[in-house]
Amino acid sequence: MKYTTKQIARLTWQELKANKLQATNNTLAGLLIVALEFLFVWLTKQTIDIATGASHVFTLRTAVILLIATLMAQLLLTAYRSWVNAMLSVKATNRMQLDIFRRTLITPWTALLNFHSGDIINRIEKDVSVIVTLVTDTLPAFIIVSAQFIGAFTFLYLMDHTLALFVVIIIPFFILIGKLYIKTMRRLSRQIRKTDSQLQAQYQEGITNRIVVKSIPGATQEILQRTLKTQSKMVRLVHNRARYSITSNFIINFGFAAAYLFTFIWGTYHLSIGLITYGALIAFVQLVAQIQRPARSLVKFIPDLISALTSGERLLQIKELEQDIPLDNTQPKTESTEQEAAMNHDIRLENVTFAYKEGRDILHNFSCQFPAGSCTAIMGPTGRGKTTIIRLILGLIKPQQGKVITPHSNSSDHDLASAQCSMAYVPQGNTLFSGTIRANLQLAAPEATDQQLNEVLKLAKADFVFRLKEGLASQCGEHGIALSEGQAQRLCIARALLIKAPILLLDEATSALDSETEAQVLRNITTALKGKTIICVTHREKILEYCTNVIRL
Repeated sequence: MKYTTKQIARLTWQELKANKLQATNNTLAGLLIVALEFLFVWLTKQTIDIATGASHVFTLRTAVILLIATLMAQLLLTAYRSWVNAMLSVKATNRMQLDIFRRTLITPWTALLNFHSGDIINRIEKDVSVIVTLVTDTLPAFIIVSAQFIGAFTFLYLMDHTLALFVVIIIPFFILIGKLYIKTMRRLSRQIRKTDSQLQAQYQEGITNRIVVKSIPGATQEILQRTLKTQSKMVRLVHNRARYSITSNFIINFGFAAAYLFTFIWGTYHLSIGLITYGALIAFVQLVAQIQRPARSLVKFIPDLISALTSGERLLQIKELEQDIPLDNTQPKTESTEQEAAMNHDIRLENVTFAYKEGRDILHNFSCQFPAGSCTAIMGPTGRGKTTIIRLILGLIKPQQGKVITPHSNSSDHDLASAQCSMAYVPQGNTLFSGTIRANLQLAAPEATDQQLNEVLKLAKADFVFRLKEGLASQCGEHGIALSEGQAQRLCIARALLIKAPILLLDEATSALDSETEAQVLRNITTALKGKTIICVTHREKILEYCTNVIRL
């Protein structure tokens, strides 16, 4: 999806407003530096003319003191601007990255299926960096160099009309080149950013699945070959962009060189016939440099602008996705104990039809009920829709037809925000984060005490934690790699129990446990959560002895 320049400009303006104080300080400091540079040019001219006897504005000593003072002021302001720019950059980056990260966390599960996680991370890291650079550096610099260009031209025009007009005659040519340049460079920039995301996705998948890679003969070489192919594509794209950019810059720089050479010849000729002073010649050369330097910078802003347009498109794709939870309310509202007690915790699916892809229904006109306080097992062959039912109840997906009715929703409004108020969920597989066991458990209840943690660990038969050398402070490793699958599953169950929700959803949450441990876990859960609604997806018939209902698909 392509976005208009106006939409991207609106995104940039929002970020600029969020950091207006630092951006204003940065810009003002830059403008003061420009003013001091012009003052330095004027003082240089006066100093040379005083030394050669062509001027008597003030003494040579005074001129030298003023030159030194001006130079020191420039250095101090430059240091201040660098500090402001550094602080502005890190704050703006953190704020914008957090915003995009939060949006990905509250975006509907299905909405992100078209995005690889590596691509999303690439956008959070690199595309945010491009936009922040535009806001904190490029835009203030654009204002500063524009002021520098106008000031230098005005100064030179006052000294010599003809020379000033000749120096800027190349500007219309820049505009013509710029239009052709932007169109081609924007296309190449899109392709490069897309390929860069593909590379990050390949790196991420290879590292995440390194155990699988090592276990398949020849997989390492195959993955490296695929990555090399993508890298080669990136090289070709960057080569094309560089070739086009270098050609355009050569033409522009040739024009600058011609203007500078003309200025030097013009000045030396007029000096030789006595029409100008040595100070004026030096001022001419300095002012032409003052004009050309911002002009060159303005040309260099074009690639930055193109990168920002491309990154803006990629970030808008994330920012404009639908959200499960409003941005201003990422913490779900909880009901009071009295309200919960009075609430009917029945869950119903009424004539539900759902398909991940059009024409391939997973569920068709399906109805079922999970009575409040029941323990229901959902059983059936792989691919019949067991996990899909859990996702529908959670609000992760919505049916194409029919209704999903839960305690905190009605037939017209069931989503993840309402589901979070009353449900605890343990998905398939290992869903632990890197960090300590305590940090993983407290993700569900940040204020939970060690005593409360110990209680849920016992219920989930995760008392192996007590035998670890560091106990709750033990590291899980990425994806719980420091633990067995069975240990990781029991910790995930313990985490869900901390939520103390009236509804517990277990999606093959005990599949990695042996029969005896599984039976103990389920016995503990059904006993401790008596009166609460439990829904358990499983393939094992033995679980049925702990269930009051069964749904077979």
